[in-house]
Amino acid sequence: MQALEEQLVRYAKEVARFARALNLTGARTPEAFLTRLARPSLALLRWMPAQGKLLDVGSGNGIPGVPLLLARPGLSGVFVERRAKRAEFLRHLVRTLALRAEVIAADIAHVLPIGADVLVARAVGPEAHLLAWGARHLQPSGRAVLVVPSTQEPQAQPEWRLVEDVRVEGMRVRVWQRGGFT
Repeated sequence: MQALEEQLVRYAKEVARFARALNLTGARTPEAFLTRLARPSLALLRWMPAQGKLLDVGSGNGIPGVPLLLARPGLSGVFVERRAKRAEFLRHLVRTLALRAEVIAADIAHVLPIGADVLVARAVGPEAHLLAWGARHLQPSGRAVLVVPSTQEPQAQPEWRLVEDVRVEGMRVRVWQRGGFT
């Protein structure tokens, strides 16, 4: 666990270093970033497979994908970020933290199918759009783990089954499973 914490601190320092120039986060110190975003992201681990491919949509500053990849070395990652400067920052993180991940600088709607096992996103866009886009990038048994606004109520989605809608670490998390009710 100490090695993970050291990696998270290293990550937070890199985010703080580039935060203003790239408008990455409102958290201006590494400790604030760790407390508000990085450590709470680890609560999503309960829905992550031990191995497989994680797709982080709208990755920006790497939340929640980077902490999840640091904590689960059996996962590889794909970060999809449409803003070029933030995508370059994510490439910097992949190199600096030695993550098993690639970065795609594009809008998720224009990316070829990825074949991921799990999709994660935080504060990216409407849930229905994420699930529609995500379906083509996930395995048939894939799941989406989405951090959503606390006031947003779930709505039935074609080809998806809502598995959980919970509050953890100050976040509202929805877990969707592909395949509807099968």
